[in-house]
Amino acid sequence: MELVLKENLTHPTGDPFADAGGYVIASLWKEPALKDKDILGLIEYVANLYINQWNANLHAFFLNSKITQPAFDSKRKLEETLTYYKSILNETAPSKIGYCRFSGRKANLFVAGRDNHILSGSSTFINFHHGFENGLYVSKEIIVRFFFVPLGVMQLGDKLGLISSNNTIVANYYVEQLLTGPDGHLNTVGRGLSSGVARSNYGIPANALFAFVDSCLKNIRTAIYANPSENVVEARNTSLSLYHFTNFGAKPEVVLYQLSATVFGFYALCQSITYYEIWHPFVASHYRNSKFKDAKYNQGTDTWVSPKEELAYDSYSTWRNPILERLLNGQTLVPYFKAWISTNRFPFQLIETYLIYINQMDKRTVQKIKDIAGFIVSRDEDSIKKAILRLNRAKYVQEVRQYLLKLIDDNYKGGSQEPLLKIDEVEYLFPETVSWREIRDLLLIAVYEKLHEKNLQIATEFEEQNEVIEPLD
Repeated sequence: MELVLKENLTHPTGDPFADAGGYVIASLWKEPALKDKDILGLIEYVANLYINQWNANLHAFFLNSKITQPAFDSKRKLEETLTYYKSILNETAPSKIGYCRFSGRKANLFVAGRDNHILSGSSTFINFHHGFENGLYVSKEIIVRFFFVPLGVMQLGDKLGLISSNNTIVANYYVEQLLTGPDGHLNTVGRGLSSGVARSNYGIPANALFAFVDSCLKNIRTAIYANPSENVVEARNTSLSLYHFTNFGAKPEVVLYQLSATVFGFYALCQSITYYEIWHPFVASHYRNSKFKDAKYNQGTDTWVSPKEELAYDSYSTWRNPILERLLNGQTLVPYFKAWISTNRFPFQLIETYLIYINQMDKRTVQKIKDIAGFIVSRDEDSIKKAILRLNRAKYVQEVRQYLLKLIDDNYKGGSQEPLLKIDEVEYLFPETVSWREIRDLLLIAVYEKLHEKNLQIATEFEEQNEVIEPLD
């Protein structure tokens, strides 16, 4: 007789840690050598791995547990661990009837503390829990799921990282890669090479998240796109959450990073065939590392070159990148677009998509900026040069407004039948939710883009103001 239903061990609950454990269990049961084992057999298999190949180094997960007890030898650690989980599965351990905090099911509930659960607090601080209870009360399936979580997370810098998603295919793919990927646990266990938690190639959360998005776009496309067009509007509603945590020591900690569905969709568009060749150099040129201050990005070879060495993407992609960090943190990219487009071709259409979907800018604002830029570029080169200089040098909103009034006057004196800017358009050209500097920068971006289209080189003899682009360690 089964002590627990498989579905209760693997069905998503909405809790990222419980679900990760469930995905690990489901993946293990797919393996030919493990498919006939019951859940206790899987626990024994994984416990042997933790104890004999990982040296029971699970302090960041299960503090003061049977498996991490330094006074126990390997044999006793295994015996004590199996005895404990048997008592949970057959429900002989102390319990009470109630509703599980995770699954919502009515069942026998067991205390979850830092020895068998992650980031749940402990009985020492009972005021942390509802009703001054000794800990979280959860069903046996949840207790078991958490035992498998170490196989479904990665070492990311100084903490552990778990990536979850509202898209269950994506969430499951993350765990499967850690288990069955080229360097996954199941491929290294047999060779005795699985020595601990999977280690990410990246020590920076933003880099790790976007690298995972790249992997999803490459390997599980049908889960990402609603149709083959790869249009950002038609990407599936997929968001990611990265839990950067530790359960070890006196100060357990978790930092949550969230990559929204709109950012995911925009990034997917940028990585599409249409835009990749333009987007990639823009991002690649912004990697920064204090150890390579004298290195410069070579767009032709897609490498960073210093006097001593040349670094390919696999090496420099581990550096900090303000573009990725700003996308993740909801900070504007407009000043970076302006600095880049002044010397490089970059389609305003992509920037327009960013403004509307990521920055929630009114489409009328974007269109009016394009109209004004078109008027500026329609004039002679000397006038274009003066426009770029004047906009770049503007330090106050009044200077930009005065220049726009001059353009309106020039348009009228030039005999145009249509006004350059109508009175009711002023409100959404300078909306309260958008900085005037951003409007100024967008005007310059639109001007530069039109100059690239016309193959016009305007020497402004003025150093661009890149005040927001700071060096990164």
